[in-house]
Amino acid sequence: MSNQINQCIIALTHGCNLRCNFCFAKKDGYDVNNYLDYGSLQRIIDFCSEIGVRYVVFTGGEPLLYPRLADILRYITSRPHKMIPTVATNGILLENYEFCKELLDCRLGYIDVSLKGRDPQEWFRVTGRDGLKPQLKAVNNLSVLEADFTCSMVITENNAETYCDTVENAYKSGARKFSFTFVIDNWTSGVKDLQYLRLHNPSALAGKFLAQRGRLDEITKGEWWIEFSFPLCVYTEEQLADLEGKLAAPCYIYHGNSLVFDTKLNLFPCDMFTDDALGKFGEDFSTSSEFENLKSQKKYESILHSLNHLPSEYCLSCKHKASCLGGCPWFWRHCTFEAFMEFKTGLTSSRLLTPPYRQSMAQLAASAPPTQSRTGERE
Repeated sequence: MSNQINQCIIALTHGCNLRCNFCFAKKDGYDVNNYLDYGSLQRIIDFCSEIGVRYVVFTGGEPLLYPRLADILRYITSRPHKMIPTVATNGILLENYEFCKELLDCRLGYIDVSLKGRDPQEWFRVTGRDGLKPQLKAVNNLSVLEADFTCSMVITENNAETYCDTVENAYKSGARKFSFTFVIDNWTSGVKDLQYLRLHNPSALAGKFLAQRGRLDEITKGEWWIEFSFPLCVYTEEQLADLEGKLAAPCYIYHGNSLVFDTKLNLFPCDMFTDDALGKFGEDFSTSSEFENLKSQKKYESILHSLNHLPSEYCLSCKHKASCLGGCPWFWRHCTFEAFMEFKTGLTSSRLLTPPYRQSMAQLAASAPPTQSRTGERE
C-alpha cells in the first residue's frame, strides 16, 4: 500500500435530480438540504492542500446542485499547492452552456459524465426521468468548450447487449473517451454465495459486454477502458488477453491513496462502505499530524485490514495478483471465495468457458487452500 494520499473524494450533497435504480447513494435519500457546509468544505480543501492531495473529486448525489460549486472551484485553485478539481456528474445541468462555461472558467479540471441509456424509454426505466437530450447537449457543450471529460457507464444485465447504442449517441455529440464499470449489488443481498452468483452471474455479464467489443472499438476508435469492479478470475484467460491495456488499476482501498468524505465530514474507506467510518474531520483530525495519529489507531487499521487483504491464500500465487488484488472488496460482501470457486467450476460444463480454461478452473477448485474470506455483513 502507498502512504501518499493523492485523491480526495467529497460528497457535496445528497440531493439529486435523478433516481438511478443502481445508485449506491439512494439508501441515504435525496434531501437537497443535506449538503456540506461551505466553511467545512474550505477546511477540508486546506487539509488536502497541506497533505499534498493532487485530485479533489466532487460527488453526490449530484454535485452540480451544490449552491457554491463555482466558489469552491476558485478556492481550490487559489491554494498554494496545485490541486485539480473534478466532478462525477450525470451532466444534465451542463445543458446550460453558460453554466458549463462558468465552471470551466473556474478551472474545473476534469468531468466524468455518467451515461444512463440509449433512448428516452431506457432513461426513464433507469433514472425515473427522460434526460437523454439534456445530457447529449451537455456532452456537446463540453466538447465545444474543449473540456477534459470522459463518459462513463454502469453495465447491467439490462444494457449489456445494447450499451453501444448509448456510447454511439454520446460519440456523435462529441465524447471521445469512455469508461465502464460492472454493476455490483449495492445493498446487502437477501441471498449469498451460490444463490447470489447464480442470480447475478458476473461471468455472463462480462461475456455479454465483451461480445460487443468489435462495435465498441469501431465507435470509439479504441478509446475505452474498464474501471475496476470484478476480480480478474471472473474473466477467462482468453478474455484477459483480449483486454490487455483496457483494465484500470485496482481500487484505492488497496493502495491507501484516497480519502472519502460524506456531507457530515465522516471519513470512509470507500463510498460503498458507509457503515465503516474511519473518523470524523474536525473531531478526530484536522491537520496532517492528527491524521497520521488517527491512521495508527486500532480502529482505523482494523477496518482497512478487513477490506484490503486478499480474499484467499490462493491469490498469493495467482499470476494476476498484482493487477487484481482480489477485485472490488464489495464483491466479497456477497460471496466467499470458496463459493465463487464452486460457481466457476459449475460453469465448466457451459459454453461460457473455453476447454483449456475449464480444465484450469477444475484444477484450481481441487487445489485451492483454505481461505480467509471477506464476508462482512451490513446491519
